[in-house]
Amino acid sequence: MLVPTTFSPDKGNLQKPVAEPVFATEIFGECRKSGKCEAMPGSKKPCEAGFRKLPKPFGSAICKKTIEALSDMYPNIGVTTIGTSRMGRPIHALTIGNGERAIMFNAAHHANEWITSVLVMRFIEEYAQNCIPGITLHVIPMVNPDGVDLVTGNISPKHPAYKKAKKMTGKDTSLFPNNWKANIIGVDLNSNYPAGWQLAKQHKHKRGYTKPGPHDYVGETPLSEPETIAMAAYTMANDFTHTISLHTQGEEIYWQYQNYMPPGAENLAKRLSAASGYKLEAVPDTSSHGGYRDWFIEKWNRPGMTIECGLGTNPLPISDFNDIYKRVGPLLWEALR
Repeated sequence: MLVPTTFSPDKGNLQKPVAEPVFATEIFGECRKSGKCEAMPGSKKPCEAGFRKLPKPFGSAICKKTIEALSDMYPNIGVTTIGTSRMGRPIHALTIGNGERAIMFNAAHHANEWITSVLVMRFIEEYAQNCIPGITLHVIPMVNPDGVDLVTGNISPKHPAYKKAKKMTGKDTSLFPNNWKANIIGVDLNSNYPAGWQLAKQHKHKRGYTKPGPHDYVGETPLSEPETIAMAAYTMANDFTHTISLHTQGEEIYWQYQNYMPPGAENLAKRLSAASGYKLEAVPDTSSHGGYRDWFIEKWNRPGMTIECGLGTNPLPISDFNDIYKRVGPLLWEALR
């Protein structure tokens, strides 16, 4: 089996993992004899994802299967369910270590940014083999499982939820479901947190986002959705020193909210920028409310980072995975120092 390489935080270079990795087996299918990559239909180029594998559509079922396989192979990985989605899909949390410093990574708040789940799953396996003493790492690999399944083709077009979502898109459905960021009922989860929610509502309504749809609808109330309720409850139950939220795209790091300047936030942001080459950016006021990062910073005055991974049009293709991870992997290691 062809295996990926891993980043060693101690040696600062790439090396083979200690054990045969679960990641490549569970997330990527069997090798194709032709070496062609189905992520790029009709492409004559070999797969650029680093495995020369046939990628499967990455949805909540494969995420769950990968989590189970990782927890079986690595006894230091703990798994719990922190809530369920609108359609009853589990929202998983993984923990590694039992140190005093608790740090949280999360991915796939937005449906068409599902590649962030793959990025963080890759990192989990690396970290399970090279844990840093004194840290408890918490990872929510897929905040929005229904939305991810919609975008990745894991919800049938015949399903009522698929039909309702398509209807919410409007008359022009040519981009559906690739343009879908929201949860399955059309609420943008990363605009549904309490920090500045009323301002987010005002800004979004001015731009025409007044009802459920593919993106930017803030919901009827803050924390109206089971996915954001689960995230808020889990965050409040743990004493995180800082949080990292993976999104796509732009190769940017957002680390501020309003005039809050959490101790250590600027230093951490600069370190993450140096590790990845991603730019530090300020979020425009019209977009800087209602997000998970905003809420974490406002409530605890501690560092919260949004990492916009990769470049291109969402959803980024799996063929971009290896290039993205070369920069995001070191960034995630740096976030744990």
